[in-house]
Amino acid sequence: MTHDAAELPLFSDSDSALQLDRLRKKTKALKKALHAREADALDRLRTFHPRADRLDPAKVKLADAQCIIAREAGLSSWPALKAHATAMDAARSDIETGAPAPDSDRPTLHIRRGNDIEAALKRAGFAGDFLEYSDPICQGPIREGADALAHRARFIAREYPGTNEMETLAKLRTAERRLRDAASYSRIVLWFEHDPYDQLLLVRILSLFKETGADRRLVEIVSLDRFPGIEKFHGIGQLSPAALRHMYNTRQPVSDAAYSLALRTWRALLADTALPLAAIAAEETPALPFLSGAVRRYLAEFPGDRDGLSFTQRQCLDLLGGGALPWGQVFTRFMRERDPLPFHGDLMFLGMMLQLAQADDPALTFDETTRFNDDWGKAPFTLTQTGRALLEGRRDWRDCGPRERWLGGLRCFGEPDWRWRAPDGEMLAVER
Repeated sequence: MTHDAAELPLFSDSDSALQLDRLRKKTKALKKALHAREADALDRLRTFHPRADRLDPAKVKLADAQCIIAREAGLSSWPALKAHATAMDAARSDIETGAPAPDSDRPTLHIRRGNDIEAALKRAGFAGDFLEYSDPICQGPIREGADALAHRARFIAREYPGTNEMETLAKLRTAERRLRDAASYSRIVLWFEHDPYDQLLLVRILSLFKETGADRRLVEIVSLDRFPGIEKFHGIGQLSPAALRHMYNTRQPVSDAAYSLALRTWRALLADTALPLAAIAAEETPALPFLSGAVRRYLAEFPGDRDGLSFTQRQCLDLLGGGALPWGQVFTRFMRERDPLPFHGDLMFLGMMLQLAQADDPALTFDETTRFNDDWGKAPFTLTQTGRALLEGRRDWRDCGPRERWLGGLRCFGEPDWRWRAPDGEMLAVER
């Protein structure tokens, strides 16, 4: 175990807030506040109790307060909340007492987008190997063939400030080699959440496993879009070591239907038409339950039918409509306030802002002398008159001379010009 891993707390603050002794105290306090008709308590009653309109606050029972507390935590009932708290306590106890590693029964490879849980898995007592696979295929071109990884490395180095093409290529090749060798493990665990970055990488991994025969191994997935006590869930990286150990017990085997859906989605990403992806976005995908929503969000990154801006580009310009802001503040506000399914990292978002600033007729301006590695996130961007015209629907970004942009197998503003139409998310092929 690394020194950093050993120092990680087993519970997060949100985990500690859901311990049973604290919950019981909160429940009694809420009941008392409701009887006193305190404004905050009444608001919580109206927001979270399913029968609030039929309850007299002065007469609510302990069970009513328990229901509110449970639903505030993101669970359906008090028994469900108690079960969660008990399971979390058990996970922490297993770590503290040195119980056998959860994955000690067979050689295991844990695969995750990024390394955000690597130390936490060690702290949680896992013994298996870890593979970081971090190619953001939710942005940029996707190819197949011998030069596919080189193509991705060039894109990443060109679009993400501070990245190096050769270092990126070496990292991609190492991850690809380890993925192709994954069948040497008897169990593979995939830790992937609900957003486009994770879901499209998951599709890529499962497609590759079908090619290499790793699908014949025990392949399991831990996948979630929320966790009790976390109000704004962004991803598995928010989970504590105890939460990871608990969630490991919820893992599910990857089904044949999931592999088939992954192969279909991978082919759709490579296609020279947006229609196969649009079909997946319109379906229920129970084999990979978060996939259709992730594909819908991915399609929103195509140019919009009214202004040629992607969802992210449009929201970025709108956030700057009131005046110049450091790009780090724009990124934070976009993630917290605007994006219904956040998936951008900071470099991904900054690269998008630079695209808006580096067109023939730019939508944004910034100080070209600013070094982005110093005072990270503080470089201010300003909306131009072109940017304001785009927001008002008086210009189309295609006509502003933007840099080339790709999504999968499709070039934005190509022939045909694939456009995303809000609010239904329909994909339109516009002939020029």
